[in-house]
Amino acid sequence: MSSQGQQLTVTIEKLAIGGSGIARHDGFVVFVPDSAPGDELLVKVTTKKKNFAEAQIIKILKPGPSRRTPPCPIADRCGGCNWQHVEESEQRQQKQVMVQEILKKFLPGHELPFLPLQPSPLSLRYRNRIQPKYFKGHFGFFGRRSHEIVEAADCLITEEKLTAEFAHIKSEMDRKYANSKDIQRLEIYLDQYEQTQWLLMGEEKEGVGFSQVNRFQNEDLIRTVLDWSEGFDYERIFDLYSGSGNFTFPLAAMYSTQQVIAAELDSKLVQRAKEKIQKDPSLNKRTQYYLSDVESFMKKTKFQPKDLILLDPPRAGADDAVMTALAKASVTKIIYISCHPASLARDLKYFFAAQEQTSSSRKLKLRRIQCFEMFPQTDHVETIAELAVDTP
Repeated sequence: MSSQGQQLTVTIEKLAIGGSGIARHDGFVVFVPDSAPGDELLVKVTTKKKNFAEAQIIKILKPGPSRRTPPCPIADRCGGCNWQHVEESEQRQQKQVMVQEILKKFLPGHELPFLPLQPSPLSLRYRNRIQPKYFKGHFGFFGRRSHEIVEAADCLITEEKLTAEFAHIKSEMDRKYANSKDIQRLEIYLDQYEQTQWLLMGEEKEGVGFSQVNRFQNEDLIRTVLDWSEGFDYERIFDLYSGSGNFTFPLAAMYSTQQVIAAELDSKLVQRAKEKIQKDPSLNKRTQYYLSDVESFMKKTKFQPKDLILLDPPRAGADDAVMTALAKASVTKIIYISCHPASLARDLKYFFAAQEQTSSSRKLKLRRIQCFEMFPQTDHVETIAELAVDTP
């Protein structure tokens, strides 16, 4: 491959984390945004690095079998959905392969017992929280790879309770910020009572939103966590990065005699969880909620062999210190919920490396891995991994 600006004819092999398609030219990897598997394309190289290049589509010579016309009329310009041009069945297949390949790369020699991906109950109208933008009369979302606002009167991946308020919200923004020199960033969400709320980013407002943007798929996610937790007689249940209790309270209901302990750094989410605990006598004596970062919490906690640990970190994942502490804890089972496969793969690598250094004969192994279609029309995917001992 020569240089930036060169035109190439390529065929897309598969999709990658980040959403671009992967092609090869003379053995060189080329990432092509807005492409679909099987596309034959004329592309222009926009960036050339040592080991790969990035290119933009000049012409679709032959569309791949899964390429479609996006259901949303602004999908080709809006930065919100980068896979709407790909059939949903292919989106799911690509996500499964993506997660499998990155775990295989980070965990060579480990058995990877994948279950089939769990589809979302809805592929459109599933989001209960969005972040539109407003600037000088323009209300919508940032465009593809830009800060230009693509105007939106609707958003097909968003629940209609939210989009029904778009016109009213834009009117309010016109009244207050039409002459502002700054882009206004908003958050519109369903609160815990399923009422629409909105505010400018950075503002505070009563009413906490749902902990998962896809509340329909979240029901399946919780059910799977409860199913996977079975099989052992636990003494305590730990929920790390617990948010406002998305998993804490279902686990507390299922394990009605065990102590349930949660750790979360966001004070508003902790306060919401504590209010719920105070109102429920069955939770009050055996459910503890700590305002703490997970690394500090683990340093103060002595784990026992019959403990269950659940962790649901943000996109950045946990880190080496947390995963090393988990490896040394020698508990019965760990369930890791991840919204970024690269973070999951890295953290599992940390865990198994640290576990190899421990003297304990009690080793945890990967028992099950399952991807969840939590974010249809995008490259994002939720993954659950279970690590457990062979016997209690």
